[in-house]
Amino acid sequence: MKEPSTHPQRLAEGDRPAAIGPVKVPEYPGPQVISIRRGFITEIQPFPDRLGRSVPEPSHLAMPSFAEPHLHPDRAYVGSPRPPRSLDDAIEVGARPEGYIADTAAERARRLFSTLLTNGATRARGHVGCYPEHVAGPRWKVMGEVREQMKEVMEIELVAFAVVDTLTDREETSRLHRDLSIGRYQLIGGSPNHDSRPRDSISSMMELAVRTGVEVDVHIDETLDPARLLMDFALDEVESRRLEGRVSFSHCCLLSALPEQQTRSLARRMAGLGITVNCQPRTNLILHEYRVHSPRRALAPINLLIDEGVHVRLGVDNVDDTFCPFPTADTLEVGYLARVAGHLYDDARLISSLSDGRSTLRSGEKADLTLVEANTLNEALSIRPGRITMRNGVVVASGSN
Repeated sequence: MKEPSTHPQRLAEGDRPAAIGPVKVPEYPGPQVISIRRGFITEIQPFPDRLGRSVPEPSHLAMPSFAEPHLHPDRAYVGSPRPPRSLDDAIEVGARPEGYIADTAAERARRLFSTLLTNGATRARGHVGCYPEHVAGPRWKVMGEVREQMKEVMEIELVAFAVVDTLTDREETSRLHRDLSIGRYQLIGGSPNHDSRPRDSISSMMELAVRTGVEVDVHIDETLDPARLLMDFALDEVESRRLEGRVSFSHCCLLSALPEQQTRSLARRMAGLGITVNCQPRTNLILHEYRVHSPRRALAPINLLIDEGVHVRLGVDNVDDTFCPFPTADTLEVGYLARVAGHLYDDARLISSLSDGRSTLRSGEKADLTLVEANTLNEALSIRPGRITMRNGVVVASGSN
């Protein structure tokens, strides 16, 4: 360490520290100093013990910055007349005109992404509703403008979220092909369990990915009815179209209701095809088994999936809309719910699921950091304290929400 380290409490937005410390770093013993040069971590080493003086206790836990894998930014903060009673109920209420307020869409999306940034995320993926043009005007323009405005502080991917049977309508799939080909969206997605021809919708989605080169993020098996299982068919499509490593499955609630052996068999197939599972603990807990005695909790079996080699990510999903009445957008809240409801007790697994596979900080990686004012991960998850967010070695946000 050549430069004196900057204490986290002295960092402010716009700072480019050469070294930060003392901090706690997962998997490293004792207080550490993180050295940064040209946007990369160059060294992580113990805080120096100068002239026999005691090493101060770190005030912050330093982790990889969070990567939010699943949002609905065009719906955020529209509110709802009441909490949802089921997934179908939330869809029905959200389909009303007040479920999407065009005049405030950009302001609400910026608020959502800015809140996530302050809470430690430097990457995010948003599913943007693509309705038939006779039902609602396109939303890509507003969301694309927000993505461009925030590109210096956050990397945002947009998913063309095809709804209302658009994936089986020739005219609508032609529009989707055009929008994907010219880069309006970076991924194609949809919710085939709610389409009238679900298997055809999956095939259409995968074909669009092949033809345009984009990736896929599909809401799949967001149900607890085994008769509606689609994952096995979707896996066949991924394999036959050679889309290995380019597909994410979101929700996967049905895996919590299937026999263990069947779940493990599907998990092994997913691992072999490079499928990532995005689990959304908060909305899945809210939307399923309303007023059912001893309800199944509809969470994808996180530990089982990881045990079988599947990459699992945790997402915020909906924020203050017809699907979720809560206005918080905090990755640590999602991690807390995964620990409590999903028994995700292993620190490395949990951090990895919040940070797109990074379980700690390493030399040579981009200096995308989240400094959380806590002594342990459990403390961070429980009290969700103030944070300092860094991207490419620059402080891009600080504070708390």
